[in-house]
Amino acid sequence: MSALWWQYAVVGALVAASLLYMLRKLAPAAAWRWQARFATWLLRRRSPRWQALGRRLLPARAGGGCGGGACDGCGDSGDAMPPLEQKVTFHRRR
Repeated sequence: MSALWWQYAVVGALVAASLLYMLRKLAPAAAWRWQARFATWLLRRRSPRWQALGRRLLPARAGGGCGGGACDGCGDSGDAMPPLEQKVTFHRRR
């Protein structure tokens, strides 16, 4: 049993990584809030190492407005993304 502790640690780390990945994919707003809260908690520590880790973990701010990825363009520029919907036409077999 004592020789298997590292296998349990590896499996636990893989499960934790899978849960974090799933959380970021299925609930990105909640994951962003939790990551920001954890990073600010680390920034309040006295040790410069914890503060450096907190600065590194601090998520990027969500950009709004033009060029921030908030929409596909407002019609002012010519580089707006094409619409995602396309008309589907069905043809009869001959």
